[in-house]
Amino acid sequence: MSSKQAACLNCRKSKIKCRRDSGSLVCEKCQHAGTECIIPSFHVGRQKGVKNKRTGLEKAIYQIEEAIKRSRSDTLSNEGTLEQLQSLLDEARSGFPDSSDTVSPSSASFVPGRDGPAQSSDEQLALDDAENPLQLLARASDLRLTSPQSLELSTSSSRNLGSERDDKSDIHQFFLPMKASLDNGPDLDPIEVGLVTTEEAEMLLSYFHEKLAHTRWGLDPLVHTLPFVRSRSSFLFTSILAVSALFLPSTAALAKRLLLHRRSLANQIIARRLRSVEIVLAFMVNIPWMHPGAHSADDDTGLYISVALSIAFDLSLNKIVTPSSAFDQDLLGRVPRADCIDSRKALAMDGFEDVDVGSEFGRRLLRRRERVWIALFVLERGVCLARGRSYSVPITPLIKHCDRWHNDETSNVQDGPLISMAVLRRDLDDLFSAVRSRCDSYRVIDVGSKVAREIEATIDDFYDRWLAKWTIAIGEGEHKTLPPYVEILVTHTRLSTYSGVINHPTAPLEVKRLFRASALSSALNVMRAAIQGESRLKSMPNNTVIMICFAAGVALNLSTPSPSGNLSLAPSIRNLIEETASVLERIGCTPSHRNGTSVLYGKYLREVVKQAPRLSRPFEPAPGSSISQLSNAADSTFVTTADTVQSFNQPQYPAPNLWAEPLQLSAMSGNEIIETVLHAGDFDATLFDIPMEDTSGFTWVDWMNPPEFGFQ
Repeated sequence: MSSKQAACLNCRKSKIKCRRDSGSLVCEKCQHAGTECIIPSFHVGRQKGVKNKRTGLEKAIYQIEEAIKRSRSDTLSNEGTLEQLQSLLDEARSGFPDSSDTVSPSSASFVPGRDGPAQSSDEQLALDDAENPLQLLARASDLRLTSPQSLELSTSSSRNLGSERDDKSDIHQFFLPMKASLDNGPDLDPIEVGLVTTEEAEMLLSYFHEKLAHTRWGLDPLVHTLPFVRSRSSFLFTSILAVSALFLPSTAALAKRLLLHRRSLANQIIARRLRSVEIVLAFMVNIPWMHPGAHSADDDTGLYISVALSIAFDLSLNKIVTPSSAFDQDLLGRVPRADCIDSRKALAMDGFEDVDVGSEFGRRLLRRRERVWIALFVLERGVCLARGRSYSVPITPLIKHCDRWHNDETSNVQDGPLISMAVLRRDLDDLFSAVRSRCDSYRVIDVGSKVAREIEATIDDFYDRWLAKWTIAIGEGEHKTLPPYVEILVTHTRLSTYSGVINHPTAPLEVKRLFRASALSSALNVMRAAIQGESRLKSMPNNTVIMICFAAGVALNLSTPSPSGNLSLAPSIRNLIEETASVLERIGCTPSHRNGTSVLYGKYLREVVKQAPRLSRPFEPAPGSSISQLSNAADSTFVTTADTVQSFNQPQYPAPNLWAEPLQLSAMSGNEIIETVLHAGDFDATLFDIPMEDTSGFTWVDWMNPPEFGFQ
């Protein structure tokens, strides 16, 4: 039986049987017609069920490539075997007829994968990016680039496929993985356009790292140097220079020029949809010191956060970079693959394909991605707490497991405070859920005072555990005290917790009564921390200003008595609010071109205090009252609340019958303020004659409207 032979192209085109003698190079039809007889190579095809379409040398190269990939992901593989396979692959490619057209792994985009030190054979069966259709398509484009090209026959018909290949190339380009698009160039750089000199830029950048970095987390001074920032993002470069110029007395004109250029760059980035890690940082840097608009809510804070969040998702900043030294390998084994990104892919996405992932610079570049996401989470949660917005940044595995992230050898000094706030804001959701669940499960037969103590114990335990851990970790000085900025954030968060309990519709009456005293203590401590830390809060962000004013509004609400009510603390609290207003005004207008939002809030606090009911008489103790009687009455009604900053006992402050003059609350410690509030008396039926059923004054916006307090 004669062996099978392929038909020539002419017979195939005419769809007739190609007849030629064995060994003949020309068939009968082509011989009669006098045309060239082109006979392609013949292969028998693949049997049913076989998926491998490669043959010959192409098949061998493919098998070697797959073996190399499996060997690299297997920690138990033999290095000698891997080198041998690589040498065989190089030899095969050197003998390939069209080697110039073949894309090698070194010249193509790297193969996305999850290289972990403990990757098992089971993980090799998983499908990367199965949860994200677009990334799965992008991964397919990566695989196409790293696979050997098909061997093309040198025939006249193959030349007609050029346009078709171009179309396919365009399609694959459309589905390639996301890469950073930088906002740099001579028409964007503030030095190139003549807004600032190199010497001024170096001075302003150094000022930012030394004086402002503690209020705007997210940057690494060893990475974000002048050459790096300038080459990566004109928007970030200009933003850092502009905010630094706001706090220097001699840079008023420079600050104005830079602020105008910054606004132009922001508009261009949004319109052109540019994306990079540094652009996300730039939007975050601008939020704390944004100038006020025509209305208290009329600024670009919400817009900047939403744009930064969108870009962060596009660049996969929410994912843990693997392999990682900041997370346990056992933990990474339990994290979904969709929440991780390979270190080489992350660097390639940022445009650092030539940087070694194992070098110190490479590790810092990768760590900066995770730092930006954590800082964005903290910033967005702070904005939501201050302004009453709903959360939009999710708690990803990177946030969920970040407790020891700051202990890495490549961390910087601000990573500790950043992680402390991330942990506090992250765990706050569980605390709120526990408190609300206990209120919702309250029954008529339950004892209200017992429920109140349970909830108070839950809240106190939450903050005591946080303070015990983080005061030691990030405390300053010999006594390990929290930085003023962190102290205000923690105390305001505690105030928000108490306000949330008071506002909860199913909270028992005893719970609301108890936490009004706790809320007042926290509100006074927020203002005390702001006054005592004024010298270190010159760069106070707008969020912190709103938090302080919210505390002032709560304190004024709780301390406004009726004619028959207790006047013991009202004058002292109003004096404290006046002092707070003065601090906000001084911070907002120093230097003169600062134009800080805190000036408006300080002036408004003064107006709110002026519209409050007048206090017609100072406090006079009732005849026959004694210190012990008042102290015993207060102790029998309330469980002593833990200090908002430090957990140790302080001597009780003098009882109300010694308060003939207003108290200097701003000079007290946190414990002294708590003791003062607890021994103020008149906590039984109502606190300072504020009806228990009226909790509207504890929502975040009500202090902005004096009529809500009954001030007409």
